[in-house]
Amino acid sequence: MRLFIASVIFLTGCATGSMDPHRWKTVEAPASGGAVTVSHGQRLRLPLATKANDGYEWHRVEPEILTIMTEGPADPEGINFTPVRSGEEKLRLEYRPLAGGPAQRTVSYTVTVPNDSAFWFRRFSMALP
Repeated sequence: MRLFIASVIFLTGCATGSMDPHRWKTVEAPASGGAVTVSHGQRLRLPLATKANDGYEWHRVEPEILTIMTEGPADPEGINFTPVRSGEEKLRLEYRPLAGGPAQRTVSYTVTVPNDSAFWFRRFSMALP
């Protein structure tokens, strides 16, 4: 009986995280840069690692008008972005010293957020009173 209860608890715990239908779909871009497409309702993950306490951080250099926004500060494994409008943008990031100075590394992405990817959201919002 104890083995059965332990098995049920174990299987329930395993299923809760991976079966969440509301969980964001994450699109992982290559660390070297390049073209990537992310739709509304998805998350873009740039695996740009930062070394702890090395005095450097990633800075967004361009663009000024954004189709994607950062979700928060970078973590040691990378940066998360969320689409905020449809379109295409050249995203350029530089790994710079906190105190200023030349960039140690530069990475560029061409990010496309399709115009039709927000169709469901526009349709759903029109149906509400």
